[in-house]
Amino acid sequence: MIGNFIKSFRLNKVVRNFVLADLVLFGGWGLVSPIMAIFIIGEIPGATLVTVGSMAAVYWAVRSSIELPMATLVEKTDSEKDDLYVLILGLLLVSASAFWLNFVETIPQLFTFQAVHALGFAFYAASWSGIFSRHVDKKRVAISWAIDHTVLGIATGVTGLFGAYIAEMFGFRAIFIIAGIASLIAAILIFLVPDIILPGKKNNDAHPIDHSPKTTSK
Repeated sequence: MIGNFIKSFRLNKVVRNFVLADLVLFGGWGLVSPIMAIFIIGEIPGATLVTVGSMAAVYWAVRSSIELPMATLVEKTDSEKDDLYVLILGLLLVSASAFWLNFVETIPQLFTFQAVHALGFAFYAASWSGIFSRHVDKKRVAISWAIDHTVLGIATGVTGLFGAYIAEMFGFRAIFIIAGIASLIAAILIFLVPDIILPGKKNNDAHPIDHSPKTTSK
């Protein structure tokens, strides 16, 4: 249903897939967010509310210190290869961190998880925004960003509600596995558009790729 909603705005394939990737990724982690504090205090020996607050501090400290330098790095080249590689690496780190939560038993392990988690999202955000911005149709800039933000709001809101139910019925581990799988699915959705982002062998010549809307829109 959400896929049809996105298609109804006649966005090009790159933008559609990137919005869907955001939907799946943040929908998966939307399951985790509401129950994370409960998991930390209930399952990690010695953890307190201070630990929960420290987790947030670690996340934003790592992400804020990495995202801008990474965005600066990928902007140095005209090719989108580096953007794509950083994006996929970020999704793999995010996915690995979700599966890793199943084995976290101590506070140091918890902080290590959070650092990897933040690193993955820093890579993802730095490269996702660049590719998305370059492929947005000129006449649909505001709509494209609004659709992405709307989809994120729907995804995190709905999954936040169901995450608590899933955790209550099947335990925390089920939530972490779903978040990890969702992150991998997001990576697959990104891989479905490399022929548009990167030239195939048939078109691999010395000329730069034209990323204007007329070449990326259907």
